[in-house]
Amino acid sequence: MDDEIRVFAQARPQAPPYGAEARARARERLVAEARGGRRFRAPRLGWQAAAAFGVTVVLVGGVAVVLSDQGAGPGPTTSAVQSVGMPQDELHPRPGQFILVESETMYSSHDIAADGTATRYLYRTHRRIWQSTDGSADGLLMTESREPQPWPGEPLPESVKTPPAGESYTGLASCPDRFGAHRTDYAHLSTWPTDPAELREHLYRLSHREPDPGEQVDRDLAAFEQARSTLLETYLPLAQRRALFEAVKGIAGVEPADGVRNSSGREGTALQRADDRGLLTQLIFDPESYLYLGERQVVVDAAKAEAPEGSVLAWTAQVGVAVVDRLPDVEADTEGDLTCAQPESPVPGTPTQPAE
Repeated sequence: MDDEIRVFAQARPQAPPYGAEARARARERLVAEARGGRRFRAPRLGWQAAAAFGVTVVLVGGVAVVLSDQGAGPGPTTSAVQSVGMPQDELHPRPGQFILVESETMYSSHDIAADGTATRYLYRTHRRIWQSTDGSADGLLMTESREPQPWPGEPLPESVKTPPAGESYTGLASCPDRFGAHRTDYAHLSTWPTDPAELREHLYRLSHREPDPGEQVDRDLAAFEQARSTLLETYLPLAQRRALFEAVKGIAGVEPADGVRNSSGREGTALQRADDRGLLTQLIFDPESYLYLGERQVVVDAAKAEAPEGSVLAWTAQVGVAVVDRLPDVEADTEGDLTCAQPESPVPGTPTQPAE
């Protein structure tokens, strides 16, 4: 494994240094998006970026082409990328390439009116995210709003009935040194334990934090959430995927459930656990390849969740993963000059809802 990291490091693309602190701002914004304004602690999440799904996409004559041969050489910069599917075979990303993950998401959020009242709703997006295989190069996030859904039993706020049209792109600066053990790039995840018991201990270590005075921390839930944050928009080698599935299954309070569908209708095996918000979170896997297919959050305590029991408040689908040679040639919002120099926010962002 050390040799693999060394290969990635030696092949690191040369790029000019970046300047200021917008990295932290961009990542903080994405963190705020992750649960529709719900506050959560930085150490629980790793940088959610790309997941490789087994095909290479290049632009040939202005048309995006999917190449099944991972040995193909670097292609031209793409200005558009067609939808990609889930990989049929194991992916083997090379240094200098990027992992692209495509997903559909729905999470809870709320709209704040001029008088300060908040109306809840379910926010939906289509996402594509690119990250370098070793975290050495900056990445890219594309988001496109989908038609929102009303909160169960409540009307849809007028202000969100017409979501913004078109795609928007945000540059994602890479800070592997800052994130340390919480990195989720392919090269780093390739070094994770392949023994389920060892990997489970690793999840507990990564999720550990000192509680605030008087605070009770559910360490089992924290480890489950650490696994969840690792899976979002990433791609792990098969050995680590298999070990992670077994590791999560062994966390106290986690139960398996067969026949659970992601939001695109693909069926898989879920590892599920209830939390203190009255929600049952289901992480859905392909039972043969252990590929992550998405998640589902169902209300199991109506009083805590403030929604009818059985309501679905989050539902996603990871619908495609690919290895690509370059980022699309698009104009992206970088929120100014990006740098890793400022250690203000040690936590990279995760996908999902709009900020509060």
